Amino acid sequence: MGNALQLLVGLDHDAVRATAALRWSPATAILVAVSAWWVKGPLLVAVGWCADLGNRRLVPLVAGTATAAFALASWLNALLKAAFDRSRPPHEIGLDAIGSVPVSPSFPSGHAMSAFAVAAAIAALSPRLRWPVLAVAALIGFSRVYLGVHFWLDVLVGAGLGAAIGAGLALGTRRLARAVSR
Repeated sequence: MGNALQLLVGLDHDAVRATAALRWSPATAILVAVSAWWVKGPLLVAVGWCADLGNRRLVPLVAGTATAAFALASWLNALLKAAFDRSRPPHEIGLDAIGSVPVSPSFPSGHAMSAFAVAAAIAALSPRLRWPVLAVAALIGFSRVYLGVHFWLDVLVGAGLGAAIGAGLALGTRRLARAVSR
């Protein structure tokens, strides 16, 4: 491992330990709930459906794009996890996790990747929901580090990739909608 990579991994280890030191029972209860599987995809996709209902669209553009973003991010995440095969904090540095530790590899965070993919799609297509959905996605990402099941690099890379997927699909949806309406 090169010196720069060793430094980055060391900083990542220190950052996850510092985050774990912030644990506080009331916050833990909230972050366990936010980290549930149904929040990262189904709940955020449902927000997309609500955005379409609120705009009375015949074709559910936001919901369809959010659903596609979730599916694409989840698929790509599985491929990347298999390629990188990074251990999770409890196994790599002996950090105590809150709750069960997933058996899948750690890098990149699937929760962060799928949540940011859906949130970015919704944010681009329904601007009035931009800050609430991005805040939920950020809270989901933070929860994964706080609970000790991911490193910060896992979450940051997952969030970046997810946001790129969601924004890219939203751009494609906008172009398609314009082309069809001509």
